[in-house]
Amino acid sequence: MHFVFISDPSTLATNVKVVFTCLLDQVSQYITDELERARESLNEAAALRERFMLSTIVSRRVAAAAASAAEAAAAAGESSFRSFMVVVQRCASSVAIVQQYFANCISRLLLPEDGAHAASCEEMATAMSSAEIAAYKGLQKCIETVMAEVDWLLSAEQKATDYRLPDDGIAPDH
Repeated sequence: MHFVFISDPSTLATNVKVVFTCLLDQVSQYITDELERARESLNEAAALRERFMLSTIVSRRVAAAAASAAEAAAAAGESSFRSFMVVVQRCASSVAIVQQYFANCISRLLLPEDGAHAASCEEMATAMSSAEIAAYKGLQKCIETVMAEVDWLLSAEQKATDYRLPDDGIAPDH
């Protein structure tokens, strides 16, 4: 192993900032990619649910096949929902580790260079913003998944006088 000793604190701060910025870029890309993959699973489950909804509208006579398709769509939705939430938890842990590493190790090394600490904090916020956007989109899809399942359950399990699925997709005001 070869260690480079840098006696100038300003040079060390500059090098640490460059390496930390590279780390932020990689972590941000990894987190965003993971969230996007998990969101794609939610999209696939939504497409399956939509196919089921269309098939029940077209042919009510095939009740057994429709029930089987409904169960498959619900299982896919539930599975993708759980998977997305696990990915969100893992990503949040990764962000917390990077923030802790910054606070415990990197922060003090940046102090000799004017503005390096503030700039790194800004870069950390910027790097995480794409992950936040991906998480937000996925969480919106999770809400849609839950609402679609609730609509399906209410329309399938209750009497027509108890609940009517809105024609426009907007929940009725009571």
